Amino acid sequence: MTENWHQNLRNKNREELIAAAKELFMKQSFLKVNIKDVCLVAGVSRVTFYKHFQSMDELIFEVQMEILQSMTQFVGGAASAEMNGKQMLTSMLEAWIDYASQHPEYIKFILLFDLHYEAYDSSDELKEQYNNFVNREKERHFLLDALDIGFKDGSLKSDTEPLKTAHFIFMSMMGLLQKMSLIPKNDWSSELQDKQMANRFVGMLVQHLSGK
Repeated sequence: MTENWHQNLRNKNREELIAAAKELFMKQSFLKVNIKDVCLVAGVSRVTFYKHFQSMDELIFEVQMEILQSMTQFVGGAASAEMNGKQMLTSMLEAWIDYASQHPEYIKFILLFDLHYEAYDSSDELKEQYNNFVNREKERHFLLDALDIGFKDGSLKSDTEPLKTAHFIFMSMMGLLQKMSLIPKNDWSSELQDKQMANRFVGMLVQHLSGK
């Protein structure tokens, strides 16, 4: 009983630290946030912080992985069993645009993370951990089911390398959505135009992949 209580407390503290960091990172660049800030918002001590994370970098990597997982789960949830592959892919890509419109700060965080950690060194251990995460996600790519179903039911053109197609779609969509995320919040006209452009891109992409 006592062991379970301590484990639950450790898990709760870890979750609170991640939630606090995420809240702060969405308000300002993670480059401006320090351990003291995170502990203050989470309501824990620095000692507790170091029980869960060795550095701010480790916490930043954790937030990045959580955001990517939440994004892909949201997008994947737009597909349903009664759809054919083309409909599944279209629904997922349109949901992706909606997600980016609802959470531009998440997309901006991913962009800043990628730029920063490409330009500056972090620990080899963290890089390996993140690369392992990325490789696992690539192997079970969240777009693969829609593509595979589309190839089988004929609604999408047959593809000998569906994983490469899934990666291409991911990179293309993220590039477009990251551009959208940089629009000032009060610039509704540009936001609407970019959303229309994103939906048009989805239409062109699906049409290119369509078997009919």
